[in-house]
Amino acid sequence: MDTHSMPDNSGPIEPVISGGSTNVSQKGSVTKLLLGLAALALGQALQNGDGYLTFPAFIWLSIALVCAGASLVFWRRSIPHVSQKILWVALAIGLAWQLFQLLTTQPGIFILPAQLRNLWQFQACVILGGACALLSLAPKAWFSRKVRIGFIVSAFITVFLAGAWMIHASPKPVIDVYLFQQTSSSALLQGRDPYVLRPPYLDANMGFYGAALVKNGKLNISNPYPPLSIYLSFIGYALAGDIRYSLLAAIMVTGLLMVFLRPGREALLAAYIFLFMPRLYYVLEQSWTEPLVLLLAVAVVWCAIHRPAWKFLALGLMIASKQYLVFLSPLIFLLIPPGSPKRVWVRSSGWAVGSAFVVTAPLAFWNFPAFFWDVGLAQWYQVSRIDSLSFAAVYARVFGQFPSQIIPFFVLAVVLFLLWRYGERSAAGFASGLALGLGLFFAFSKQAFCNYYFLVFGLFCCALAALPTSDRLFVTEQKTSKS
Repeated sequence: MDTHSMPDNSGPIEPVISGGSTNVSQKGSVTKLLLGLAALALGQALQNGDGYLTFPAFIWLSIALVCAGASLVFWRRSIPHVSQKILWVALAIGLAWQLFQLLTTQPGIFILPAQLRNLWQFQACVILGGACALLSLAPKAWFSRKVRIGFIVSAFITVFLAGAWMIHASPKPVIDVYLFQQTSSSALLQGRDPYVLRPPYLDANMGFYGAALVKNGKLNISNPYPPLSIYLSFIGYALAGDIRYSLLAAIMVTGLLMVFLRPGREALLAAYIFLFMPRLYYVLEQSWTEPLVLLLAVAVVWCAIHRPAWKFLALGLMIASKQYLVFLSPLIFLLIPPGSPKRVWVRSSGWAVGSAFVVTAPLAFWNFPAFFWDVGLAQWYQVSRIDSLSFAAVYARVFGQFPSQIIPFFVLAVVLFLLWRYGERSAAGFASGLALGLGLFFAFSKQAFCNYYFLVFGLFCCALAALPTSDRLFVTEQKTSKS
């Protein structure tokens, strides 16, 4: 894609920290702690019930959303006794707990019985990767820069190997999204429209889909994902015969982008919390496309900090990757400096809309009615799920009926208004605002499962990594001459 340069006034809002100011770190400790706790609590909610509604999972989800909301209230504020030490101890304990859960929980639900005997290979990757991750976070005096980088590289390699083991151990997960994407990738390889070709018979409970999506006992839908997700999934299918290799690559690149958001250990710790999420490999096994969406969201944040001219192009790609992100598109205001003239808003929006259109149009206009049904109308006819991890499902269990589908949109509108009035205009503010908006939107929706909250989890980690830091662990100190 041709990335034309944009003027400087579209650049990142917050300044890049160039010195070792402890004030920056101290003021951000509360926000970082709350974002980290939000991520860890949400990860625990998904660990408890695999993204389905259970009482403990509902409590953990509520804690996560409260912490996320509080992080905006206390943005960059300091509170006595909440120091960098408290931040590090709390999040390091959370990371260690995640590693323990990865070791003591089966990473997927469709693993072949023969492969369960080789589960030790997966566990060895977790042990080695976790040890390298923790060592790379050690005080600066413990290891040289080269040794520390070696630990980081080793941690990433073991995560990749564990992901490859997961794909090999669960070669054909019994889930519709895997079938959708494999079939669509095969269709593209043959030069056929993926939105027209119906997938083969799926042995599933058709009651999960709704009457409008079922015809003669078969699904009346080809692929519910936008074209960009199909393109990206196709890469894994074309190279390795399985779309999940695209998802694994997205997970790895997402972790790397988080590491490079800021120069210190806080970004590294946030990346590890993401990479060692207990149900990460379950998300990979199930073939959900949220890792692709998260990659594009983190790319927006990375561009806002390091390549401002690209950030609105990346924003358009992010919006084009999932239907519900269209409703979050107003958050573009968090990436535009306050007081910017109208022409900046028009140009920025134009780049975002243009990039989204370019990647969507080729498949969308191949057969627009088929595309509009699969990606648009079919989503409205999805049934309300009482097993969703949401407040709506709890309401339905108590009162015997689901609340109106308008409620999540009303909640989202309130969140957008509050972010407009009080949100931080920065890359980190964009990530945290997107996480809170999506988290509350899902929590009041008729369907909300592990894949939905995986995206929110990753955004919490991204926001934590994007906050300015005084930690200069990976910055080579330069001598300054005396005047």
